[in-house]
Amino acid sequence: MAKGSAAKAIAKPLKKKKRLKEQSEKQRKHSKKDNKGKKSAKKRSRAESSSSDSSSSSSSDDSRNSSSSSGDSDDGRKHDSGDEAQTRKKSRAVQHSPGGKDATTSEASAAGPAKQPAAPAAAADPAAVKRAKADALMARLTAELEATTDAKKRLALQSKMLGLMPKCTPPPAPAPKPAAAPTAAAAGTCRAAAGSGFQFKLQRTPKAALPLAAPAADTPEERARRRQRMERFGAGGAAAEEEDEGSMQPMAASGTLGTCEDLEKEYLRLTSLPRASAVRPPTVLAAALALVKAKWLQKADYAAASEQLKSIRQDLTVQHVRDGLTVEVYETHGRLALETDDLAEFRRCHGVLRSLYAEGLPGNPAEFEAYGLLYTQATPAARNTLALELSRVPPPLLPHPFVRHAMAVCEATRAGNYARFISLYDGAPRMAPYIMDRMLGQVRAVALAATVAAGRPLPVPLGALAQALGVETEEEAADLATQLGAVVDRAGGVLDTRASASQPLGPPRPPGA
Repeated sequence: MAKGSAAKAIAKPLKKKKRLKEQSEKQRKHSKKDNKGKKSAKKRSRAESSSSDSSSSSSSDDSRNSSSSSGDSDDGRKHDSGDEAQTRKKSRAVQHSPGGKDATTSEASAAGPAKQPAAPAAAADPAAVKRAKADALMARLTAELEATTDAKKRLALQSKMLGLMPKCTPPPAPAPKPAAAPTAAAAGTCRAAAGSGFQFKLQRTPKAALPLAAPAADTPEERARRRQRMERFGAGGAAAEEEDEGSMQPMAASGTLGTCEDLEKEYLRLTSLPRASAVRPPTVLAAALALVKAKWLQKADYAAASEQLKSIRQDLTVQHVRDGLTVEVYETHGRLALETDDLAEFRRCHGVLRSLYAEGLPGNPAEFEAYGLLYTQATPAARNTLALELSRVPPPLLPHPFVRHAMAVCEATRAGNYARFISLYDGAPRMAPYIMDRMLGQVRAVALAATVAAGRPLPVPLGALAQALGVETEEEAADLATQLGAVVDRAGGVLDTRASASQPLGPPRPPGA
């Protein structure tokens, strides 16, 4: 029983395989029959078409015989069915050529029965076929160009049309026509004429069509603005018209001195050549300088004095005046700048004075060279250029007392010799103390630290401290020591060196530092 069941299990897959093979063979047979049916149908259609062609050819032969036998009665029939078939075949090749089907039929009717073979040869010209295709492609690109609004697409289409233009049919020579107004069209479009080639037309906007800037309205505000502009640039007004012709000429063109007699004049930067009527001569400028000095002694108003001195300097410059008056003006301005701690203006005056001294003009060169050395030591940004500044001092001025004093101050400051600095401060000449004030705070801090270190742990009397710090009273010494961070016993009149040693000594730091 077991063997029979095993045989049945083996026989089942074999039967399935046979069934599958039989089904596949049936399908193959059906497909072969279908292919045979299709082939027979094709053969039948080919046979029918060949029979129809033979019948048409026989009928055309009969028509030719009948036409030839009939003679003059059938001369009006010039085209038989066979010729018409040939012309149709040829016309298919040139159906896109200029003129279309009408041109081919007209050519066939114009040529007689004897000249009919020449027309198909001319129509089958490959160059004409290429031009026809190019014309058709140009027409399609033109339609796409007129339909699209994208700038990139229009540019691409125009480049294609430009490359295609040499292949198109050339346009005929235009007949002379009267000038007509240009029609509004998009620039760079290409238009096609029926039965002719294509012409690429570029139209530009005429200049007359561009909008013009509207003129400014003639209002009172506009007139006031124009008048103010004319006055600012020295165009002058009714008062200028009344002046003489010489005063209206610019200083560089006239070559004369100024004619203004005002002792005080507002300082304005020049934007054009000044007129002689707006410039003061040297005699008036000398009186103006004396007025500035007198007002400074009455009231030290540096802003007003600096403005008047700048105005005097400007009038001297435009007149090319370089003499003792010029040196005096710049020296006066430099001294006032030092007194008011305007070191930037002092540096400008010092630079001009050096050039004036180099020309041999009289003045005080040693004094201002000493100021230049002290300025370099007092300015942190220029402190490293002290050797360069010293090299600019003329050698004959080095033994001068002012220059020697300035060199001694620089040496004491760099060495930390506060006693020497205080003694030099007490005997500083002219405007030197105003520059030394910038270094005095640093030197006093060094003196306080040295006094605390030397006297610890014993207290130091305030009198000795006042002498070291360079102040006159003990109260001033106590206040200064407290500001620098030291501990002072005012009741005992001494400086507590033990308590001050544990404190950071030096000038008070600004808030947030």
